[in-house]
Amino acid sequence: MKDWIKIQSFERIHQAELRKDILEKNGIPSVIINEKDSLFLLGEIELYVKKNDEAKAKELIDEFSGLTKINSYVGEKQMRLFRSLIPKNEIHVVIKEKKDSKFVLDNYELYINNEDLDLILPYLTTEKLPDWEKIETCNSVSQTKYRTDILDENKIENFIVKRKDSEYHLDRVEIYVNKTNKDKAINLLKNLNGWHTIRKYSELNWAEIDGNILNENNVKAIIFKNNENEFEILVEADKEEKAIDIINTTKEWVILKNYSNIENAMIAKRILEKNNIYSVIINEKDSAFLIGDLELYVEIDKKNIAENILKNF
Repeated sequence: MKDWIKIQSFERIHQAELRKDILEKNGIPSVIINEKDSLFLLGEIELYVKKNDEAKAKELIDEFSGLTKINSYVGEKQMRLFRSLIPKNEIHVVIKEKKDSKFVLDNYELYINNEDLDLILPYLTTEKLPDWEKIETCNSVSQTKYRTDILDENKIENFIVKRKDSEYHLDRVEIYVNKTNKDKAINLLKNLNGWHTIRKYSELNWAEIDGNILNENNVKAIIFKNNENEFEILVEADKEEKAIDIINTTKEWVILKNYSNIENAMIAKRILEKNNIYSVIINEKDSAFLIGDLELYVEIDKKNIAENILKNF
């Protein structure tokens, strides 16, 4: 069951079958695996869905249990603050902490009773939170976390609201602060003092790939869009050298162009360097007979830009 994932375990078969029926009525295929020993009643009854259906399936099961998840985040401060802003006599909000390591970036979840869903919407849109204002939108939880950490370090209260698409997948994460701290918060996240730019990208996806590589190597990487519509990766000053080494050693390189003589290859290399594009010349020529090509390599995410630079030159 390579493409399937367990979403819940049960002690009784009817509990699993009830939820399986709910999922399948909503177009989500599911499978029950009964691991209980019939003699000793040991083991679990497990409900599986396809990986692509995991998020939607969990939402449906929560709703069946009488609860709807309205928000979630790795930062406990952010979730507790958001809950405290909702009057308890109007809407009862439950906070749950996920212990499973799989949810390391989704630890604290807020739930309300299904019947209160309409009441909570004005809080999620901040219509009923007039003193709070959105200062930034991020595409991922990790990028949001680095920014809320900076706000926390500067004692600026903040909360986040997750927005999901129609398929229950994360669409964006919005950061809110009190209006009295708005200007200070914006300046902090814009200037990012103590963080250094190590690379620029023309497309977000390439920045995200390198950002993920750094995160996997325990280096915080903030992606920032500058005034030239480029995407920059910034790291903490004391991690700059390590970050550059990690990217340079893990980056995939591709052939940009073949040359028959070293002069032309060196000219192309210098043109690219003036445009902040790293390149490497690989000499495939046989030293005795001068047969073969000189290959000019660039990092894969720079290939399209490099081609345009040399073409225009």
